[in-house]
Amino acid sequence: MSDPIHVLVVRAGGLAWALPMTAVEQAFNLEDHEVRNVGGIRVVRFRDQVLELFDLAERLGLESHNPPAAVVTWTSGRRFAIAVDELVNQITAERYDMPKLARGEFTEGAIYHADEVVPLLLPGALTGIWEAAEGGPARSFTAMQQSALAEIANIGSGHAATALSALIGRPVDVGYSAATLTVLGRAIDQVGAPMHRSALVDTPIHGDQGSMLLVFPEDAAQELCTMLGTSLEDETGLSALQEVGNILSASYLNAIVEMTGMELEPDPPKVELDLLGQMIATSGAAGGSPSDPTVLMRSYLTVEGSTTRFSFLFVPRLRSVEALLNALGVGDEHAA
Repeated sequence: MSDPIHVLVVRAGGLAWALPMTAVEQAFNLEDHEVRNVGGIRVVRFRDQVLELFDLAERLGLESHNPPAAVVTWTSGRRFAIAVDELVNQITAERYDMPKLARGEFTEGAIYHADEVVPLLLPGALTGIWEAAEGGPARSFTAMQQSALAEIANIGSGHAATALSALIGRPVDVGYSAATLTVLGRAIDQVGAPMHRSALVDTPIHGDQGSMLLVFPEDAAQELCTMLGTSLEDETGLSALQEVGNILSASYLNAIVEMTGMELEPDPPKVELDLLGQMIATSGAAGGSPSDPTVLMRSYLTVEGSTTRFSFLFVPRLRSVEALLNALGVGDEHAA
């Protein structure tokens, strides 16, 4: 079964391409803006900001002819401009997987538009931020280590779900939980859609050991506030979500502490309501270089009897992951 997706169809190098609208902020006439080369990098001034500019045709290895338009996109917690030959249309279309041999490094699936198969582009790959992930980050985990990290994600999210259930008086299910070794830029993109308005509770882990992120789509945040006897439009609503983040993060980390004996203390959380990309760009998870290897532990929690579904993420720094593995007896220093 294919999934519908909202995309912006553009043309570059004589071919049609699709950009996910969840990452698109705005399109503009490139010829009306100042473009310069700074240190070998093309940049464009847009709304009092200087954005790195990528020529889509050049990036895809196609012939370029001074593209007249550009699209501002969010990826890896940053804004970029992608130059294109033509802005075709915004459409909602069915998304289809591409055969493995037909996939490229810049594409993820395809749509049909005007009798064409249009590849769906990955902004993070186009801008080069994900290149450090080709072939995997600098280090890799054994199957046993991956299993141990996945178990930590399962147990931690289970404790968090139990804590939330006690707070709101309803069962809370963990619909999905997994741990993925990746680079920081790709991990940030997997937090959620940058252009979706959301509530974000950002809880740093003391000692720069990582961050806990609680991501609510705006409607889910509103529904949870209602369960807590408040409203998202009220300042007490954001305070309630902040306290939920505090309780869930503490429960998650306490579960890990019980398993490992490590010292993991949450710092005071902060809560915001805005476009997710803008909030992630200034969150603790975005600290460091986008090419830094990291581990994303992601869980989805659902409140029974409602449509409230949200993401709970633990993004530890790699040195914290090494410490986790060593404490569980599966780290490199325990290898024979």
